[in-house]
Formats: sequence, C-alpha cells, structure tokens
Amino acid sequence: MPTGLALPAGVTGRVNFYAAEYDPRTHQTLRALALGRPDDVQPLASSFKPLVVQAALQEVDAGRLRLNTLLTTTAANRSIEGYPAGSNSVQVLAKRAIYLSDNTASDLLHLAAGPERLAREVRRQSPCTSLLLTTKAWWAAQAGLLPAVLTPDPVAGLRAYGAQPFDQRLLTARALIAAAQKVTGPEVERQLDLYFHGPTYAADLELAVQNTSTARAYTDLMARTLPGAALKPATRTVFRDILATGCCRPKTPKLDATYWAAKAGSGWGILTLTGYVETGDGRRFAYTYLNDGSVTTDAEEMEKQIRPVVLWIEQNLLTLRAQRGRPLP
Repeated sequence: MPTGLALPAGVTGRVNFYAAEYDPRTHQTLRALALGRPDDVQPLASSFKPLVVQAALQEVDAGRLRLNTLLTTTAANRSIEGYPAGSNSVQVLAKRAIYLSDNTASDLLHLAAGPERLAREVRRQSPCTSLLLTTKAWWAAQAGLLPAVLTPDPVAGLRAYGAQPFDQRLLTARALIAAAQKVTGPEVERQLDLYFHGPTYAADLELAVQNTSTARAYTDLMARTLPGAALKPATRTVFRDILATGCCRPKTPKLDATYWAAKAGSGWGILTLTGYVETGDGRRFAYTYLNDGSVTTDAEEMEKQIRPVVLWIEQNLLTLRAQRGRPLP
C-alpha cells in the first residue's frame, strides 16, 4: 500500500521507497508500504557495501581469508576520498567500509572476495540487483579515464556498457576494474570533479555504470542479508556489530529496535538509505530509500537530508508496526 506520509521538505528528484515487515521464520513479506515506483532501477551509491562486507566474511568462513588477513592499500587499488593507509586487516577494512563508507576499504574487500563471483551471486539472489564494479572502476569510467575499454567517447562507451547482456557486462567490468588500477585515486577524484561540473555530465549514465537495484528488490535482499544468516556464528557477530554502526538511524529511536543495521550512500544528486530492524517483540522490518536526479547535486549537501529522511523512514516503519494482523492485500 502507498505510504501516506509526505516526504521531508527539500527532497527533490525521483524518489522510490519500499518498506516491509517479514516473517522471521519464512522470510515472506507480511505487509509493505511504498512510495513512487519501487520496481524502477536506480543507483545504489554506497548502499551496496554490506554485500561486499558479507562476501569478504564468507571468504573467511570458507578459509580463504581470515579476519586478521592484511590487505594493503597501493596506488593501484586506492579509490577516491579518504583511505586506509598501509596494511589493514579484513575486520578493520569491513568496519571502515560501513562506518566510514570508505571506498578504498570496500574495494580492497571486493577485490579479495572476487568481483565476478560476487556479481553472479548477487544476480542469483536478486535478479534486479547489479553489483559489477568497484568504486574506483565506476568513478574512473565515469570520469572518462578508461578510453581503452570504453572508447574515447566515455558517454557513448558507458551507454554501450550499460546495454550489454549480463555475461558481456561481466567481461567489460573485469576490464574496467583492471584498467582503473592504472590510474591513481587522486587523479580519478580530480577528473570526476571536472566531469560533474562540466558539460558532458549525463544523469542517465549513473544507471549505466553504478551498482543498481530497485527499492523493492533491494529491501528484500537486505532483509535476507543484514541479519547475517548466511554467515557462521563468529563472522555473523562481526557482521552484525559492524552493520549496527552504519549510517543512519534516529538518535533516539521511537521504534523498539534491538538491532538496527543501516547503510547510506550519496553522490551527485543521489541519496540512498537502506536498513533492517529487529524489534524486542520479535518482528523484522527492512527498507530502501532511493533518490536520484535531485536538484541538490553536491554529495555533502545531499547528506544534509539524511536526518529528516531517516525520521521519515522510521515513521513509515512505525506505521507498518501498527498494522499487525493486516496482511498484504
């Protein structure tokens, strides 16, 4: 059913939202609220990072990594913005990827887990969700720094990449990830800034190059992912502890949450928020808020909307909670 709550003042652009309550045993949707077109594909920004952290911890469970395995930041794998210098453990990088939304930490884990393996697993679990590229690869591609893969015209190249069938996109994504390691993080950041403020920026390319999903599909996927059920007990505890530090939740929640996992993402005219809540009476909720095409373009300015949007999301969850006994129509 549609939410009856108006969006906070200042929110512009395309907003699609989906929140649902799930049966704790069967994981079936019991009731849901939606805004907009929750089956439209949109960019995830950094909200994809819980999937990377889960994949890295599954590598720990499989014995291919350990929580204290050290991964080293180099000029080749450093992404944009702040980064973890030197060598850091898988566990430290996992926390940085969620708590700080550290792009390099996420990329190091992504590369260690195997981008192609993760892409196929995500597609198997959620066909509407696409997770193909590391952050450095998609930013470098968008900034026009990978002409050897995308042709000298980055706009045409990215549109062609976005239109490829999945298996072909996997091959192109592999080439983009490799090519991105030949440019530095600061170079990507400089060129990206010029691109966003320049005449060649095209909003539709966010869908072509970023990791994407729909509000409904990603909520369903997060309802299965964020409890940590796919992990062994030790890594599940690590995962849940880390996701409980993710952005964002109300400072003083009205919802009786015993566990609130969350992750946000922002970009040029983009704000995304996803999460999963367990309450004291044993109920389970998940949600995804996807906003792109905002007239507020700068990521830091978009992030100022997080607090009012989080409160709006909580009000929707409280509405769902009050609907016990009223299943989906």
